[in-house]
Amino acid sequence: MGVVSHVSRTAVLLAGVPSENPALYHRVRFRVGDPAAWIALNLDGQQRTEFIVRDIEMDRARKSVRVDSIACPADYSPSGGLSGDRGTATAQAVAECLHRANVTRVTTDRTLPYIYAWHIAQTGIEIEYSPELGVIDRRVKDAQELEWLAEAQRVTEDAMRMACETVGHATANAQGELQHGGSVLTSQRLRKMISLFLLDRDFSNPHDSIVASWPHSADCHERGSGPLLTGQGVIIDIFPQCLATGYWGDCTRTVVHGEPSEEMQRMHSAVVDAKRAAILAATAGATADDVHRATKQTLKAHGYEFERGAISDLPVMPHGTGHGVGLEVHEPILLDDNGGTLLAGEVLTIEPGLYSRNFGGVRVEDMVVITSGEPVNFNRLPEGLCWG
Repeated sequence: MGVVSHVSRTAVLLAGVPSENPALYHRVRFRVGDPAAWIALNLDGQQRTEFIVRDIEMDRARKSVRVDSIACPADYSPSGGLSGDRGTATAQAVAECLHRANVTRVTTDRTLPYIYAWHIAQTGIEIEYSPELGVIDRRVKDAQELEWLAEAQRVTEDAMRMACETVGHATANAQGELQHGGSVLTSQRLRKMISLFLLDRDFSNPHDSIVASWPHSADCHERGSGPLLTGQGVIIDIFPQCLATGYWGDCTRTVVHGEPSEEMQRMHSAVVDAKRAAILAATAGATADDVHRATKQTLKAHGYEFERGAISDLPVMPHGTGHGVGLEVHEPILLDDNGGTLLAGEVLTIEPGLYSRNFGGVRVEDMVVITSGEPVNFNRLPEGLCWG
């Protein structure tokens, strides 16, 4: 008796709203604010891809989405009809598409909305989760993505230069408060200036920038508030998103109006050296641990310690060395313990910092592209404290 071969009818699914779901947008490169789904069918060895999108978006999708066919939910209406709710209707259509193709198992990623999983499960199709789907392919950037990220970082640096020079060229009143344009320069005011600068260049600033001076800069993620003071370090961290491409910039500098203290200069020198050491360690095949270790060892050589999560009187580094960046400002991998292996072509931030209740904080951040040799640095701005 002959052996009957197992028939394989499987699919890979990414679904959601492309303008909100980076994994789906990365696969289709089609920005739309309505529910949509990308399906890769493997039917007995025959491969076919399909994109399901709202009917009024189908013509636009045909011009840019690289799939074998474009459909709308009405093309896959189940026997009971489609819901009037767009999200439900799209999920119903995806489940019906898979059901008509006699798919037995669908593989999906971490971003799949539960509404799709629920409707697929009602058809009896097995759902398999892949932790790497939509992650590995996004980590390694293609030439177009590298161009978009370089442009995002260029505009981010333009905003950073404006912000640092605003602090550096300010005047101080009798209380030591910085003055700009005849009024007090506060953290809130400078953040607004940064956002308006970016908006004028078609960049959004959805998470708002960090403009933090002492005592707020003792906490690495404190946004900052109140008047900026002469002689005090100001951490400025700008991370905007390009409205046209969806890719992010991310850059940090620390600026001092007037004369920085000896401790601030010593902290800054250690952070800059740690950044350089981490960048040199960040090569394809190295691990995130290697890069983070280079940061910690350099800071320790300067007399500073790593204390995870700490807010301390003495200057310490409490966080990882950096992170991936692309369609999200924080993407895998994390440059920290057990962060994984670096891949050629991924884009990372390198951002060591030191923070103290007594002295304030210092952080300096660049964006680099990983290669088999020394990373390519997108940043061109000076690293120094003084911008006056």
